[in-house]
Amino acid sequence: MNKLLVSDIIDIDEGSYELNCKSKEITINIHKTVNLYLINEEVEKININLNNNSILNIYKYDEEIKNDLKVIINQNNNSKINYYASFVNRKNSNLVILNNIKGNDNYSNINIRNVSEDGNSTIIIESFLESKTINNEAIENLKGITNGGLVHIEPNIEVSSNEVVANHFTTIGGLSNDAIFYLMGKGIKKEMAKKILLKGFKFSNMDEYIKNKCGVI
Repeated sequence: MNKLLVSDIIDIDEGSYELNCKSKEITINIHKTVNLYLINEEVEKININLNNNSILNIYKYDEEIKNDLKVIINQNNNSKINYYASFVNRKNSNLVILNNIKGNDNYSNINIRNVSEDGNSTIIIESFLESKTINNEAIENLKGITNGGLVHIEPNIEVSSNEVVANHFTTIGGLSNDAIFYLMGKGIKKEMAKKILLKGFKFSNMDEYIKNKCGVI
C-alpha cells in the first residue's frame, strides 16, 4: 500500500493509496482506477472530481469523528464511484455528501454506517442527475445505530432525466435484542456482546485493508 501526503490538490492516475491529509480541505482528481483510504483523518471538506472513464473506490473510517465533513463528488462520463464511510460520533456531528452526475454512463454507490454513542449525528446525502443524461445509476445505502445518541438521515435523489436507475435505502435503530440474547446464550456477557455487534456493524462496509489496519482480522 502506498501512502500519500495531501496538502491541497492531488491528481491520481491509478493505484491504491492511504491518504494523510495535512489540510482541512482537499481536492482529489481521479483519472483511471484508484482505491483510496482515509483512516481517522480530520479533514473537513473533500472535493472529488472523476474524469471520463475513471473508477474510484474510497473508504473513510473514523473510530471517533471529531469534526463535520462535507464531500462534493463530480462525475462526468463513464465514471464509477463507491464511497464507503463508517464512523462513531460521541458529540454532535454532520456529514453532507453532494453527488453531481453531469454526464452519461455513470455509477454512484454511497454506503454509510454510523454509530451514535453520544450527541446527535446528521447525515445528508444529495444526488443530482442532470437533464438530458442517460444510463446513469445512483444508489444510497445509509444505516445508523443509536447507542446513547440520536441519528438523523436525509437521503435525497433529484432526477432530471427519464433514463436513470435511482434507489436509496435507509435504516435507523438500536442493537438487536435477539442478537444480544443469542450471544449471551453462548456464554458471552451482555456488554461484550454489545461490543461485538457494534464492531461487526462498524466494519461491515470496510474492506480487508482497513480491517487489518484496525486489528479486526
